[in-house]
Amino acid sequence: MNYLITGAAGFIGSKLCRELANQSNQIVAVDNFTNYYDVNLKKARIKEFLTSPNIKLVDLDIGNREEFDNLLINSRSEVVINLAAQAGVRLPIQQIDEYVSSNLVGFSNVLQSIVANKVPYFLYASSSSVYGDKAAIPYMESEQNLHPNSFYGATKLANELLTPTLIQNSSTAARGLRFFTVYGPWGRPDMAYFRMIANVISGAEFNFFGDGSVERDFTFIDDAVNSVVALTTELQKRKPGYYDVVNLGGGRPLSMNYLLQTVSSISKNEVKFNRLNSNLNDAKKTMSDSKYIESLIGSKPSTKLEDGIAKTIEWAMREDISSNLNNWVKSVQ
Repeated sequence: MNYLITGAAGFIGSKLCRELANQSNQIVAVDNFTNYYDVNLKKARIKEFLTSPNIKLVDLDIGNREEFDNLLINSRSEVVINLAAQAGVRLPIQQIDEYVSSNLVGFSNVLQSIVANKVPYFLYASSSSVYGDKAAIPYMESEQNLHPNSFYGATKLANELLTPTLIQNSSTAARGLRFFTVYGPWGRPDMAYFRMIANVISGAEFNFFGDGSVERDFTFIDDAVNSVVALTTELQKRKPGYYDVVNLGGGRPLSMNYLLQTVSSISKNEVKFNRLNSNLNDAKKTMSDSKYIESLIGSKPSTKLEDGIAKTIEWAMREDISSNLNNWVKSVQ
């Protein structure tokens, strides 16, 4: 099949492109190489994941509707997977426009274009951040009490509200993917696990927010990618106009203190950190109810945090990676 994937040089996007290309699909891989973190990390991912002859890499900003429209028409894509977004929950108010331009304007451009051009299947990255702190634990896709704690989470909820308004009566079946704290090799240097590992390997500075009691439902990158592939295949059984959202999480919440202990134990080095106040944008706990994803594809993310962190530390100790960890962490303030 012909795929168009945005955010293709990102953490999830790069590995997803390679997985789909390895299955003999044709991929148009789109990224605008934003400098939210060191662009050299994206370039390293390209070298690692996007060199297949089945992948065509395109430098394009989804904020430009006309350019995206032309690319979509020329690519003849049957599946569009939108992973492009301004990530993270801690951008200062002076940079809120980054969320607006990518997560709202850019997303709207993609959505309008796929509907107008009758693309059969559309999937996009949402987030566990849509649930906030008022939803019942574990989080279920049917939850109505959604109050995101962050502007980022609110933009993702907006995506979920916008999509069905255009999908109904269209030629497209669509699915939102609520990712739960995806981690692993080649990840984002703004995330706690990455910064902890960079600290024990290269001495990079690590700021630890709060008392460590915050809990996250950690999802290993391989599980996330395999789930997206399976959910894409399942969506192809659906009729035009179909729409749903799916949790991508395993339902095993663990505290940041446990993450800290795990990194220290596996690396055999103590994580040294600066203790800072809690961030109000952080939800106190995330936990996926995985019944729906299991009903759709027969599985859920299941890699244990301990195993995933061990694989990530092994990756981070590679000479070509360890020599860059400090710069990658410093690039995100």
